[in-house]
Order: sequence, then structure tokens, then C-alpha cells
Amino acid sequence: LSQLPGWSMRPDGSIVVATGNDDALGVYTCTPYNSYGTAGESRPTRVLLKEVFQEVGRELVVPCSARGDPPPAVSWVKVGGAGQSGAQVEGNGSLVLRPLSKEQHGLWECRATNQVASVTTATTVHVLGTSPHAVTNVSVSPLLLAANISWEPGFDGGYFQRFSVWYTPLVKQPPRAHHDWVSLSVPVGSQHLLVENLQPDTSYQFSVLAQNKLGSGPFSQ
Repeated sequence: LSQLPGWSMRPDGSIVVATGNDDALGVYTCTPYNSYGTAGESRPTRVLLKEVFQEVGRELVVPCSARGDPPPAVSWVKVGGAGQSGAQVEGNGSLVLRPLSKEQHGLWECRATNQVASVTTATTVHVLGTSPHAVTNVSVSPLLLAANISWEPGFDGGYFQRFSVWYTPLVKQPPRAHHDWVSLSVPVGSQHLLVENLQPDTSYQFSVLAQNKLGSGPFSQ
């Protein structure tokens, strides 16, 4: 597992695959043992999964087939929790999202479990036709009367997205609404912006906003 980035084993013996790519597809066996030895490896468990794309508002069915002896039970969970509501799991292990919502975009884990082994893999559900998602990992590097703001883009909703940096001085008064902040457009293709002409001895709050043809995403936190 150490040779596969993002793969790990939980204390209960489950395998966690961080990204559901081609490396995760195949046949798995588990060999339990203790100080007295082992009774041998489990029967093979096969996991088949792929990355999926679908338009918002439509139905999405994501298969997760697993075979084993005894037959494994399949369950699904949305990593991060948001978007789990409304999800259904069919008898064959498929995840059903009907109708698909923006909140259901993201990483989903499929777990196949029986009395012998538990295998977990993950896939990303891409929800198309939405406003952008919030940027992440916003970083502020203070300089002399300036600050360099950088971030990682969120999913663009299936359309070209552009960014703007918003900022306001922190003063001892009620928080200012975003329409009272100063905004600066970010050059196309850039994931950072130098904000200049800041006041000395003043603290500032910064936020990054993503926009596409359908509207604005949420401000970064």
C-alpha cells in the first residue's frame, strides 16, 4: 500500500482508496492472521467503479459491484456529509441520485463488506450546469503595504470560471457586507493576485469569489 499514494489501511483491516482511478479497479483478497497463524486468504472480492459526470436535475446511477463469499453488502457515503440527503442505494449496490443537486457534487465512497473483508473505494461525482463551487486553501502572504493572495479553484460547474479578490479593513465596528468591500478582478488563468496600496498598521480580511455564466459561487471562508 505504501507504493500507492492515497491508499491506506484502517485499524479494522479495511482498505481505503483515496481516488477511484484505474489503479483501484480489480480483484482484492484479505488474509487475516494472528500469533497462531492464518486460515488462509478470503475469497476474491471484485470492485468496479469509475468517475462520473451528469447534468444537475437529472438522474444519476453510479454502479458499485462487488462479489465475494459470502456475498458482500454495499453501502455509500458522501465524504464531508453535505449532499447525502436524497441518496438511495439499490439492491445491486448502485448509488441513485434523483434529482441530482449541486450539493451532491464531490467525493463518494463505496464500501463492500462481508464477514471476511471490507473494501472501500471512492469516486468523484461531477455535477454539470451549476454555478461554481467555492475556492479552497486560500493563502495570504503579507508584504510591505501589500498582500499576495493565492487559492485553489473549486469545480467550475462545467463552464469557464473567473475570479475576483475582495478585501476590507478590520475595524472595531459591525462586520461589513460584501457589497461594501473593495473587489479586484483576477487575470484569466491566474490563481493568485497581488493586492497593493494597503494602509500601514491595518489588518485586512480577504475573500475570493468564483463566477461563471450561471452566476456566482459562495465567497471563500
